[in-house]
Amino acid sequence: MFQGFLPIYKPVGLRSSVCVEKVKRILGNKTKVGHGGTLDSSAGGVLVILLGASTRLSGYVMQMPKTYRAALKLGSETTTCDYTGVVTVTGDARNIRESDVDSVIPRFLGWRMQTPPDISAIHVKGRRAHEIRRAGESPDLAPRPVFIKSVRREGPISSEGELSLIVNCGKGVYVRAIARDMGKLLGCRAHIASLTRLAIGPFSLENALRVDENFSVRRDDIASAVYPPESLGSYLPLYSAGENDASKLAQGRTIIFSGLKRETCGAYCPGETIIISRRDAVTVGILDRTGGTVAVKPEVNINGPDAVGEAS
Repeated sequence: MFQGFLPIYKPVGLRSSVCVEKVKRILGNKTKVGHGGTLDSSAGGVLVILLGASTRLSGYVMQMPKTYRAALKLGSETTTCDYTGVVTVTGDARNIRESDVDSVIPRFLGWRMQTPPDISAIHVKGRRAHEIRRAGESPDLAPRPVFIKSVRREGPISSEGELSLIVNCGKGVYVRAIARDMGKLLGCRAHIASLTRLAIGPFSLENALRVDENFSVRRDDIASAVYPPESLGSYLPLYSAGENDASKLAQGRTIIFSGLKRETCGAYCPGETIIISRRDAVTVGILDRTGGTVAVKPEVNINGPDAVGEAS
């Protein structure tokens, strides 16, 4: 049975939902298949597909920070905020310098309010924003709080007026909106000319399975590219449990944190989430400080690949 994380290098033009369907068709209906956050068809890069009981970890993957390389086209804004849309506003970008870009970048860092593009999957009164917009109406999207860790200019502005940025951000950030808003601040307007997702948490282009537009990969290709659930131990803090605590976790019971043995520190710790290895299984737990002793509440139990159907 297949179980774990399958990072793929999605090409531009291929929809994320199609990738999930292709994998399911290759592996068969007995294998659960999901995703850890979609990627626009107009963008390429890392898409994490979840297999087996690991589909229950989708929310954790979506919370992972993401890194993008965005090429901005200075001088025009479009309906979609990227190259697929119709130009709505133009501006003069001839006098924009790298120093101008560097001076506005700090305005985008940390927690900030961001209005999503009209062409997006955000729900507005039961309808997708892009459906409302394409019906000729305004989706009236409200700004949302998003977190942007860093934005770095990569090289000079090209002779064609293109600017490359490396963006590291949290869940829910629209890089297309960053391009739109940066163009407004610069006074020249801008949109995304190309967008590549370089990484989602520990999953990067370097360790992703490359697929073409026809998704012509074999079952063996997928098998060799799957990362097991415990691979999150390189990213989240990983602990191991003794036999008694492992039994309690398997039953969904709370255990005492001090009884666990730390295996890795992890490169990232969202909230108070930890990974616990227990024999041939993995538990995602949350630290509970409400009592006098720090405890661990199991949130998701993932059994080994031979017991996918028994995952609690």
